Amino acid sequence: MIDFEAKFAVYLHEYKKKQALSDEALDDIAPQLYLKWLDTKKPWLDGVSPVAYFKSFDAPKLIELLGGYIISDVTLPGALLNEIADTNEQTYPYLITLLKNYDGEKNEDVKRTIVRIIEEMDLEHPYDYYIDVIAGADEKDDFVEACVQELKNSGEGYIERLVVEYEQAKNTYVSDCLLDVLCDISFDERVYQFALEKFMYTETNKAFCASCLGKLGNADAVSHLEEALRNEETGYYDYMAVKNALEELGGEVTIDRDFSGDSDYEALKKEALNDMEE
Repeated sequence: MIDFEAKFAVYLHEYKKKQALSDEALDDIAPQLYLKWLDTKKPWLDGVSPVAYFKSFDAPKLIELLGGYIISDVTLPGALLNEIADTNEQTYPYLITLLKNYDGEKNEDVKRTIVRIIEEMDLEHPYDYYIDVIAGADEKDDFVEACVQELKNSGEGYIERLVVEYEQAKNTYVSDCLLDVLCDISFDERVYQFALEKFMYTETNKAFCASCLGKLGNADAVSHLEEALRNEETGYYDYMAVKNALEELGGEVTIDRDFSGDSDYEALKKEALNDMEE
């Protein structure tokens, strides 16, 4: 794969040296230089410019090149991304096909990058597919996390499906991911009950559950959060998350706790002292 961005970096270095420019001056003009460089014919491209080079490919080949660059760990060329965006009516179906069907080398990297490209190009996200990915997850991975983040922008039209999938979740990780999405879309009494039940009846991930209750904005959660603050078993990390959620709901924190000896508290204290010494 041709590393276009590395070649531009060499050009930029030589241009800076030739023009005797400071780093600041170069930074100011680098975007304009890049655009001009993309439209300039290159001998190492058989006399065509990077823009013309990628314009010579049809939609399937552009998406094939995209996958190849990701797998090869070579920086995605700006000219390739621009051409995919400029021809999105043709490239979008192939982009979605690659997203849904690719199962090869660097699978997570390929799929996560495609999700990012869809977002950056303001194309339509396949939200139902993202829900399928989350519902089928066995453990945490970066692609699932990317689907969670994008689903937070999906809108209220997906609430019913998300609720159904939550109620049928195959494991705690899946239910946590779905609850994370649901809490960001809008308030729903069922979602509040999901978050409250997790907060009250699970011993792990208390901080996450507390943040969900804070987001949902139901003041009925205040008494449950206050009870958690009073619980001597609540560690520093969870305590701070519960405290933040309580304040977010308009509650007043009057419970003072001594966390000396708590591993999270001592680690943060040590880090703060080191920062002060520096």
